[in-house]
Amino acid sequence: MQNNFTPQLVSGRTITQPAKQVKVLERFDVAVLGGGPAGVCAATAAARMGRKVILVERHGFLGGMATAAIVNIWHTMLGVDRKTPVMAGLVKEIIDTLLDSGDAYNQKEDGTGQWVIDPHASKLVFDNLVLKAGVKLLFHTWISDVLREGDRITTVLVETKSGRLAIEADQFIDCTGDADIVRRSGIQTQLGNHQHQCQPPSLCFRVDNVDTDAMSLHDAQAALFEEPMDYNGAYYPCYLWGTFMPGANDERMLAGVRVLNINAADAMDFSRSEVEGRMQLQWVMKKLRDLPGWSKARLVEIPAQIGIRESHRILAEHQVTRDEILTGHQFDDTVIQGTYPIDIHNPNGPGITFEHLDGTTHIVSGNRQNTVSRWDGQSMDAPKRDTLCWSVPFRSQIPKGLSNVLAAGRCIGAEHDSAGAIRVMVNAMQLGQSAGTAAAMATTHNTCTVQGHALREQLIAQGVPLLSVTQS
Repeated sequence: MQNNFTPQLVSGRTITQPAKQVKVLERFDVAVLGGGPAGVCAATAAARMGRKVILVERHGFLGGMATAAIVNIWHTMLGVDRKTPVMAGLVKEIIDTLLDSGDAYNQKEDGTGQWVIDPHASKLVFDNLVLKAGVKLLFHTWISDVLREGDRITTVLVETKSGRLAIEADQFIDCTGDADIVRRSGIQTQLGNHQHQCQPPSLCFRVDNVDTDAMSLHDAQAALFEEPMDYNGAYYPCYLWGTFMPGANDERMLAGVRVLNINAADAMDFSRSEVEGRMQLQWVMKKLRDLPGWSKARLVEIPAQIGIRESHRILAEHQVTRDEILTGHQFDDTVIQGTYPIDIHNPNGPGITFEHLDGTTHIVSGNRQNTVSRWDGQSMDAPKRDTLCWSVPFRSQIPKGLSNVLAAGRCIGAEHDSAGAIRVMVNAMQLGQSAGTAAAMATTHNTCTVQGHALREQLIAQGVPLLSVTQS
């Protein structure tokens, strides 16, 4: 749609900011930038190993997309066989805490399904986790710039209500989601796919007063796709899904809005996504109320921000590939494991593609028609593949060109397709635990001095069920 609500840059015009003195915070062993699920686990892991840690977050609470964007579904901790644990550690600790307080449930009675969490209760759990570990917190803080000497970052400059401040540390962990630390240090990154298109963001929201026998979201999406949206004349682009909120049978979180052609690391695009997202939300609510069981639906929450799937990723010592994900390749420095499929939302319109470890591809159209094929070239009646899980190596957290920086969360080193499997919450948490542990092990040395086998031993000692590896 035509954008009439964000400002335009003046072509060719710049100003020179005069030099000024910047106040410096106390020095830290490890500085974690970004307080989403990855940042929470990175800071906690490093602090539990005795390091002095600061965690910097732009919102006034922790949790990132899990809380600020209320993306409240976390995927299974089990392998494809639905029996073998392939992740635990801090992921399990956080989920268990939410279960104990009644703020989470599993979508299957036997516990083998996906986890649904209360995003606002999660804020409290994340606070308690990092504070108990001794982490120092700095909220309402934006990264402004990075100072680098050779291949080492010395200082991260941040903007606060107190003005600009400087953070000095031995090790830095980029959990910004957009590789902000790496990019601002002048190191090249990857943006989106080969055409620099990113997976579109989605605006989640909460509604209540929905009848228990209301039309399913599958059928609702097909109904919403019948005619163009009123605000821009385009067809509904979203893959509509949702969850029942813990402890509330008539309340749902709906991922019901998707905004196209967005680079969330661009200020104008990010602003447009928020405004257009709320425009689309108004149309969605109007259409939903015309459907059976939805007539009394009440909008009870629009989150602090739209949910971001993809922007910049680091160029790492190893870029995880689509083939490595789909074939379940194991590395000798594997630090996380997962089963979430490659999940690619069309950046230009309706549609979503899932590629599963069992060999199947599911392409879901705008009217929710599902076309199934095989990505492995086998016939549809061939046995499904028995891959248990995929893995990510420690090398994919080490950005090329920087010796005291690690990445965790969706901005690690992965190709566009493989990032579509790695980017979700439970995987971000695992990557955070890995990065925090590695940063603590590196102390004042280069991150590349941390040996993969030694890091794996530490993670296993922390309860992470890493599989034995025989290949590199």
